[in-house]
Amino acid sequence: MRKLILLVICALLFLRCSKPDKPDLPNDGEITIAADESLKPIIDAQVMAYNAHYPKAILHVRYMPEQKAMSLMLSDSVDIAVTTREATQNEQSFFASKKIAYLPAKMALDGVALIVNPENPIENISLKELKDIFDGKAHSDYKLVFDNSNSSNLNYMMQKLQIKDMNRANIFAANGNKDVIEYIKKNPKAIGIIGGNWISDLDDQNSRVFISSIKVLGVSVSDSPAAADYYKPTTESLRARKYPLERRVYLHTMDHFGLTKAFTRFCCAQIGQLVVEKSGLIPYYVYPKGVVISREQPK
Repeated sequence: MRKLILLVICALLFLRCSKPDKPDLPNDGEITIAADESLKPIIDAQVMAYNAHYPKAILHVRYMPEQKAMSLMLSDSVDIAVTTREATQNEQSFFASKKIAYLPAKMALDGVALIVNPENPIENISLKELKDIFDGKAHSDYKLVFDNSNSSNLNYMMQKLQIKDMNRANIFAANGNKDVIEYIKKNPKAIGIIGGNWISDLDDQNSRVFISSIKVLGVSVSDSPAAADYYKPTTESLRARKYPLERRVYLHTMDHFGLTKAFTRFCCAQIGQLVVEKSGLIPYYVYPKGVVISREQPK
């Protein structure tokens, strides 16, 4: 009897071990994406578009600072990390140690937007004037409002303006880009720094509500700019590469198979790039819109 029970248990274990796991397919799988919170509108749009084509695919999205997103991806806790920067040398070394090719997918060109309360008299600002605010040399009564203390927007501004001492700036950390907008709506003496994709899609109701309640500043690289030297993060200025605070959007992964690969390729292929364009950003891969002219006479 004991031998019979052991044989049954072994048979069950064999069947369980030999039963294949559910395959991770482009149209029927489950992955987790960690994305910087400043990119929420464009990532939400990409996920919605993907599910419209592949309704059985399950895409979990977690929004957080990009540094944490990269850490989770490298520790294999999430499948994809979406950031506004390439991997650091240390992060690329980790890829190399695992003998995995580092192949970041470039999805879009976004802009960091500077916003103020409509009652704020400032209409435009130069990068030098903005740096003076960070250095405490101008508008010391103004608050610089970021989405969180580990914000990709803050890291970007520090690198762009070569800020080394943050103690001189009057910085306030909100709880996400939406909270930055809400703070600016109530405080005239503040400058908010948000991801441009939060206000770029004029067909989106949320974007229209946001843009109607705040003022977007024009930005110039010139120290003594003329009126025509200021640019806002519009589709036109981003496409012309004239907006000074532009940034790229990257998708990083160590898994180049199944649904992970399919979603990454989707974002950078024709449909995903059309989603980028519809959102008011600039597709990284521009697809030409060809017109075929037939010389044949209609019958």
